Amino acid sequence: MTPNTTLLGRLFPAVAIVCALAPAAYAQNAASGPVTGTVTDEQRQPLVGATVVLNPGNLGTTTGADGSFSLTAPAGSYTATVSYLGYKVANQAITVTAGGTATLNASLARDPLLMDGVVVTGNFNPQSKLESSTAVTTLNARQIQNRVSRGTADLLMAVPGFRVNSDGGEAANSVSPRGLPVNAESGFGFLQLMEDGLPILEVGSLTFAKSDIHFRVDETIDRLEVLRGGSAGLAANNAPGGIVNFLSKTGTGDKLHGIVRLTGGDQGFYSDRTGLAQLGGLQRIDANLGGPIKGTPLRFNIGGFYRYDVGTRYAGFPANVGGGVKANVTYNLKNGYVRLYGKYLNDRVAYYTSIPYQNLNNPQQIPGGPDFRRGTMVSQFQQVTTIPNPFNNGQGDLTRDLANGQHTRYKAVSSEVFFDLGNGFTLTDNARLLDANLSTDGVYDIQPPIPGLGLAAQYAALRPLGAGTPVFTYADDPTRTPIDIANLNGNGLVNLAGIFPDDKPATNAINNLKLQKTVGKHQLTGGFYASRYTIKERLSYNLVVQEVANRPRLLNITIPTQGPLFGGQPIEVTKNGFLFQSLGSGVLFNSTNTTQVLSYYAGDQWQATDKLRFDGGVRLETSHAKGFSPKTAVLINPDSRFTPFVGPPTAANGFGGSNGGLDGQYRTFYDNRFLQNVSDLRTWDFNFSTFNYSLGANYKFSDQVATYARYSNSGVAPTNDQFAYGVNPRDQSVTIRGEVQRVLQAEAGVKVASGKFSAGVVPFYSRNTNIPFTIQTSDANGGLTLVPQRGNVDNLGVEVEAAYSPVAGLTLRGIGTVQRPRFLDFNIQVPFDPQTPARTGTQVINLKGNKLEDTPDLLLEGGADYTYRGFNLFANYRWFGERFATKRNNLLLPSYGVLFGGIVYDVTSGNLKGVQVRVQGSNLLNTIGFGDAAARNGENFSAEYLKTRAANGKTIAENAYNLVRPILPRNVTVSVAYSF
Repeated sequence: MTPNTTLLGRLFPAVAIVCALAPAAYAQNAASGPVTGTVTDEQRQPLVGATVVLNPGNLGTTTGADGSFSLTAPAGSYTATVSYLGYKVANQAITVTAGGTATLNASLARDPLLMDGVVVTGNFNPQSKLESSTAVTTLNARQIQNRVSRGTADLLMAVPGFRVNSDGGEAANSVSPRGLPVNAESGFGFLQLMEDGLPILEVGSLTFAKSDIHFRVDETIDRLEVLRGGSAGLAANNAPGGIVNFLSKTGTGDKLHGIVRLTGGDQGFYSDRTGLAQLGGLQRIDANLGGPIKGTPLRFNIGGFYRYDVGTRYAGFPANVGGGVKANVTYNLKNGYVRLYGKYLNDRVAYYTSIPYQNLNNPQQIPGGPDFRRGTMVSQFQQVTTIPNPFNNGQGDLTRDLANGQHTRYKAVSSEVFFDLGNGFTLTDNARLLDANLSTDGVYDIQPPIPGLGLAAQYAALRPLGAGTPVFTYADDPTRTPIDIANLNGNGLVNLAGIFPDDKPATNAINNLKLQKTVGKHQLTGGFYASRYTIKERLSYNLVVQEVANRPRLLNITIPTQGPLFGGQPIEVTKNGFLFQSLGSGVLFNSTNTTQVLSYYAGDQWQATDKLRFDGGVRLETSHAKGFSPKTAVLINPDSRFTPFVGPPTAANGFGGSNGGLDGQYRTFYDNRFLQNVSDLRTWDFNFSTFNYSLGANYKFSDQVATYARYSNSGVAPTNDQFAYGVNPRDQSVTIRGEVQRVLQAEAGVKVASGKFSAGVVPFYSRNTNIPFTIQTSDANGGLTLVPQRGNVDNLGVEVEAAYSPVAGLTLRGIGTVQRPRFLDFNIQVPFDPQTPARTGTQVINLKGNKLEDTPDLLLEGGADYTYRGFNLFANYRWFGERFATKRNNLLLPSYGVLFGGIVYDVTSGNLKGVQVRVQGSNLLNTIGFGDAAARNGENFSAEYLKTRAANGKTIAENAYNLVRPILPRNVTVSVAYSF
């Protein structure tokens, strides 16, 4: 049985209760008058979408395209609060008289670090960044655009303490907060990626399915709030590293407003397009519309995007195609509001993987191979593949298309309700139902490229049976013309790559109910969080042979034969480029897992004095995971003619021998080790619980300076991948349970928000125990071994973000992280170094003191933003320090820096008022840098062995090949927008 299926009916009781409590619409005071005015920046340029609120009464509106606003208020005296994210809040007293017009004009000063902005993420009670006892980074819509990000993860480079690997394309990237160990396949481990206060998907660290695949940055986004460490473990499940929360526009204001944006780019100039068609390499439209629904108390917002993009690394087919739409409607009540959301995303994006290189510690392009800027190992020559369906034991065909890349079909409906119940009580409920269907098709790095003649030599043992010399041809060549493998592309190399069709349909129901009470100087919070998700995993491991070239073709290998044993029929080593279909030494998963999460939390915020505030909280998380996965076995179908010569298929020979596989013929090697599911099931039924707590304090010296300190201890329970992939190698009936990880964090910080200077400096320490790592090793035949192990790490560092405005319109900004993430205790089992005499078997090595892989000790960024009379010029330069690609610290990737920038012009008057022209570019200097290298090909060797000199005078490392994922090349885009 799965966890109690009636839970779905109980997840949303609060929604029905609070909606039933909704009071009747209130009548407005008949004695009233209009309030009008304009909101501008320091240079008298209009601020579109600024908020104007009158209190008492909480009467509000937003400014239009020319910065003006108008609202009607009952006669009386008010305090007007004018705010715009990215600018300091202004307060002004006004008086409204019956029949008269009150005028309110405001000029707002910049607040580049948004210290005045109210933060709702990760805090039980919304408060400004200066007053918060947490480390928070916020970006408004303008700042998001000026980051020139290529996707969600790329945008998070604006957050100090975050190591972002965004070289896979628009989505499916990884983020590591404060040195917490996250590799390129872990996604948002230790983080919770949210949209409007709820997880996009409860699990953020699925292999081939990072949670950012279900989210796109577009014109519907109002702002981004990121909580780093701190109290994140109280506000979200499995998120001790932080919370990333994108907040949507909600149609504020008293009139309709919106934007339409058309964007093109230079991608077409690096594709096969010619002439004017090159201008169509990127075609994107964004739109958003929001405001009141006339004649009703409702407000709405709707928007979305659609784009066609051939990609910055053209593979012979479009890289990114699709779009999405989001909408919400709000019913404002006298004592609260009810809001409903809807979202649909149908989008496919390229998943850029590694390319071959030579010289392990100083990557160089292989002659004739793909270049580091525009090269790719994906191509139209291998776009569509068909193999026997491994999920149906080889019966029927499975056809996949690499053009689908990572294809998300995400649907969600959400609700948000808030009520002030009186007497200091408030009630908030957030709920979401979602269906996230993801399929992944890509070409994956397995092992370093090898000489084609070396691959051919592996079949020399067949010569006594009548086999001749292997012949290589292109798999897409109908004439089967032999090719000179020794000199192919000037390098003579072949690459054994993985084709891993993967499907991950998921459903998730989430509800978060929160009750708060103000008692004197205490703000008490209690809540209940429930989430239930079901994830199915279908993953098959197949191996292909590629040439080493840009946009390579697949290779076929046949071996001519003589004599009676083969009857003159050739040995077909490959079929359509596939060396192994459903490789027996690979993986085959067809699992289903349902997890039920129940969490209970409570907290208190105590205003001890006017300057000193304490806060603390606890959270008890429980999870129940139950599921199943069919066991696997290599299909045994011996070809008896060959058993006397090569032996029967046995465990000792990997069930090779005379195995004929699917077709029963030994001479068709490609299916002779076909892995299939069997009727027996591997099942699991696990319960976990974690207890999280956090204590903090904030002391506000003045309205400009504050300091804070916080201590947190949180747990992370195992999730879907642990169970889907966690088969015990010694007994397929047993699922490895996994253990709760603990993340201890201490931090202290100083925040400054003066007239021209803002800064936040946060020293931090984290100690992380029982962290799961997967040691990946590959063998000469393309087999992949995944060994889960656990260890301890710690990190000591400092995060800095600062902004300075020396003159009106100019802001200088810097971001920096200095850290030293290290292994405290971690053992790995690896082969002995090659030597004479050779030593067989494996050895255990302790990595204590080694640096964490893929994590630089130094991350820096400096930027400038200048606005003058409608023009906005911006740039930032990001520096990534050197880092090791392996846990053994034997592959060192060099540091690099990347420049981003652009120019914008807003028309603020005349017939074209509301028009904006934007030109911007990423990696403007076309820098070559490397995000990560294939660690599995480095863990087998020690650093000392790689320094050994070979016969040609070069070191083993200089002679060696590996695979690396370069950063994305230069990309320039131009957009024209119209706002109203």
